Amino acid sequence: MNPSHLAIELGAAAFFVLAGWLALRRGRLPFLELVSAATFGLLLEEADQLIFETYHYSPEFALSIDRAPIVIGLTWALIIAGAMRITDALGVRRRYAPFVDALLAILLDFAFDAIAIRMGLWTWREMTLVQGWFGVPAGNFYAWLFVTFGFSLLTRWLREAASRRRSLEWLQLLVPIPAFGLLLLPLLPFVVLHPLIDPGPGGGWPILALAMVVFLSVGAWAVWGPDRGRPNGAGDAIVDLRLAHATRLAIHLVFLAAFAGLGMINSAPILGAVAVAVLALELPIGILAHRRLHAAEQRRDADGRATVDA
Repeated sequence: MNPSHLAIELGAAAFFVLAGWLALRRGRLPFLELVSAATFGLLLEEADQLIFETYHYSPEFALSIDRAPIVIGLTWALIIAGAMRITDALGVRRRYAPFVDALLAILLDFAFDAIAIRMGLWTWREMTLVQGWFGVPAGNFYAWLFVTFGFSLLTRWLREAASRRRSLEWLQLLVPIPAFGLLLLPLLPFVVLHPLIDPGPGGGWPILALAMVVFLSVGAWAVWGPDRGRPNGAGDAIVDLRLAHATRLAIHLVFLAAFAGLGMINSAPILGAVAVAVLALELPIGILAHRRLHAAEQRRDADGRATVDA
């Protein structure tokens, strides 16, 4: 058993338990969303390793279900649920929200995936550490976009439907299955075009770049454009938002500490610079989300007082 692996497992479990407790305080559906996100993460990792066989996890994780370490499922849940919480606080409308959720998720992956493989958490087959993005193939980042997009799209649709009929909430537990199907659809053109456009090991960067342009364009319009909704200020929204940011900060700090501890400052300075730059982006994102959510809560309180006075 690897001590660093165990520490990551225990840390992720602690954050997941806290997130689950806060979700239960908000209601049954938020808790089911978190549980289904963890289930989706495990299904995703198991199926990807069986179908595509492009990577495998370290055998030194303490708890795994076949090929998928449980900590990976918990981390997927924390990343996706946290991204959705931030997007809600930004006041992004439902039709745009999956794009913003996907961008928030992939920011983390750009920061830590190349460090994680150097820690031995997982290994990309047929890739060296100097190929792709410091050993990470373009297809990984492309898939991350649609992993989060599909789960968010279905979850947000069901969230709206369940607001009118509460019995539908239990369908959230089935979301991982169609969400995985939605992931496979955009992967097909990548698999077909990759060997034609950028056939090298870990290639496919032009396809990823095009997808990023689309997601960034929609995301920028959703966050700063005129077509915004009111931030979701229901329940303990501020507490949930703080946990979402704390989780992201913890992920950044764990992998930056590993980056320094493994002596990568001299061997891969660009990787460290990007990880620090992505961490720095968390501050303006957090400030904007908190300001919008706080303003929404103030408006809600003012409306409530006006109603009472009337």
